[in-house]
Amino acid sequence: MNLGFDIDGVISDFVKTFAELVKKHYNLTITEADVYCHDLDLVLGISKEERNGIIRETLQENLALNLGARESIHKLYSNGHKIVILTARFHDLLKVTEDWLKRKDIPYSQLIHLNEGEKHLADVNLDLVVEDNLEDAIGWSKKVKNILIYDHPWNQSFNVKGLFKRVRNWNEILKEIEHLEGN
Repeated sequence: MNLGFDIDGVISDFVKTFAELVKKHYNLTITEADVYCHDLDLVLGISKEERNGIIRETLQENLALNLGARESIHKLYSNGHKIVILTARFHDLLKVTEDWLKRKDIPYSQLIHLNEGEKHLADVNLDLVVEDNLEDAIGWSKKVKNILIYDHPWNQSFNVKGLFKRVRNWNEILKEIEHLEGN
């Protein structure tokens, strides 16, 4: 199968490092629960330029992996799945992103770099996407049958049309993929 995975919020624990930098710059302690929407400028009450600066700084740190991400992706890659990494990181951080993936030992077949909210516009054929950005997940629903939302406070939705399934960790992601393989 062709599997697409977002980096920040799915493979990496972006919020942990982001929160450390918010503490350093603003002397404000935040937790993941405080990040009620994907627009971090609104969460912090700062300008988009200031937000971009702290996001850029966060992305240049050695972000931790979400528990089970490396092992799960290795297993999927070893089983012959095509792993497509999807990201909306700043385009000038492409080398930083590639180096981070290498340092974290994340195997992949393709890396696609698009703008925030536009990852679903990628010219790629996927059987499943795992995303934490609700806007992208809804966009993917027009072209990908199986969409998993990695559960976070910023992506809560009533999902009235059943466009995606919520997962809370990499064990649940693997179970969903195994279920699809069995069908």
